[in-house]
Amino acid sequence: MEEKYILEKEYSISADAFREGYRAFQKKYVYPKSYIFMGLFLILAADFIYAAFKDPSNYFAYILIVVCLALAFREWYNPRKIRRTLVETVQEMGDLVYKIGVGDSFVDISTVSAPDSIEDEDTAEGDGSHEEDEDDDVPEPTRIPKDSNIKLREYSDLFLLLYGKQVFYIIPKEKFDSSEQDIIRKIAPEV
Repeated sequence: MEEKYILEKEYSISADAFREGYRAFQKKYVYPKSYIFMGLFLILAADFIYAAFKDPSNYFAYILIVVCLALAFREWYNPRKIRRTLVETVQEMGDLVYKIGVGDSFVDISTVSAPDSIEDEDTAEGDGSHEEDEDDDVPEPTRIPKDSNIKLREYSDLFLLLYGKQVFYIIPKEKFDSSEQDIIRKIAPEV
């Protein structure tokens, strides 16, 4: 028996919405670890500065100061570089269309294939192969059970659906009316 959707809708994510959603994900899971490592490297650098102050002829301490400061800078810079690279990639890909389906006990999220008008130009004329090719191009949706490790964070412009600590989905509010937003809010407890 196939389960019915309470909400089924297609939406797209702008590069700005992706940037904000990914930044929110980083604030929750990436930045805390990054800040801890930055703090450790800066404490080590301070310790080596003290050692260099006590014994100015200890050139190894100077090298370790530079290494610790470089590692602290890397911990600060890498998350920002990754976010910038991902946003640029999203901008180059254009507006991708996604589909969300919310059921009583699950959430399906998938990428929608290219519009039929584009696919029709690429297929052979009237040989009937278009329907078979279309079935091959449609990806299976990712089904997430609601009773699993799923969390929801709500922001002013978007929802961030978190599945574990590495998978996240950005759902822009502007694409959904208030009743659809209420359905999305009931997917999981807000964290």
